[in-house]
Amino acid sequence: MKWFNSINTLDELRKTYRKLAVKYHPDNGGSEDAIKEINAEYDILFQKLKNNFEHQDTCKNTTARQKQQYDWQKDEQIRNIIIQLAAFKGITVEIIGVWIWVSNCYEYRKELKQLGFHWAGKKQMWYMHFDSFHKYGSKPVSMNHIRSKYGSVEIRYNAEKEESRRITS
Repeated sequence: MKWFNSINTLDELRKTYRKLAVKYHPDNGGSEDAIKEINAEYDILFQKLKNNFEHQDTCKNTTARQKQQYDWQKDEQIRNIIIQLAAFKGITVEIIGVWIWVSNCYEYRKELKQLGFHWAGKKQMWYMHFDSFHKYGSKPVSMNHIRSKYGSVEIRYNAEKEESRRITS
């Protein structure tokens, strides 16, 4: 494998993919050929890791909700949105489970709405989710609570260095 070396879990694969997608996106100086290679290699490795996971004994003991995080269709949708968001300079993107949260993006509000994002007024962030959602309480939940419960990966554009993006987790 050219792009994904020593990847053993789906989480490692997703993190590496996000880094590569941002770094080699055509809007950031990368090439379309590189993105195509990355996507093709990702697809192959994703299916291999997914099949390995589904054949393990631990998969039999997981709930349907836990298995949903490995849904190929949702994963592909998240990847496509991340690639589209890479063109918006100066925004902060945070992936929490099957949710994408975007902040520092006032100038791109029309484009975000066209992509299917919704505005969360209390959180002052745009969001998109790829799963059926049911709120289990009437109290508002803070972003810190959501992050601690589900974990998050943040993709932030570094304004000082226009040619690079920084990914933190």
